[in-house]
Amino acid sequence: MNDGIALEYWETCDARHGGIIADINENSLCFRSLEDMQIGEELRITIFFSFGSGFDRFEVLARTKTKDLGCEEGWGVYEYELEFIGISESDLSKLKNFLRIRQRKRIYS
Repeated sequence: MNDGIALEYWETCDARHGGIIADINENSLCFRSLEDMQIGEELRITIFFSFGSGFDRFEVLARTKTKDLGCEEGWGVYEYELEFIGISESDLSKLKNFLRIRQRKRIYS
């Protein structure tokens, strides 16, 4: 399911990049990006989401697990599957809350 949820990611000491989440769960996520990365790279990820009239975010440390090259409206787009390898307790709580909100939206839409 593509909810168009934005994320920001970066490697240690490198420029920040953006992407769009294709799918997410408590252990991993799939996202699309224009950047080419290698399998096994570790990334710091910040995921931004809205709830009600506000915004929040959570951060995870993740590792690239798979990579596919696709094409979206004439652009070369990479799709990555990342496994979470580090998340704080407070961010894990935010992630679980985010997933519950998403599930409710799917049920009632």
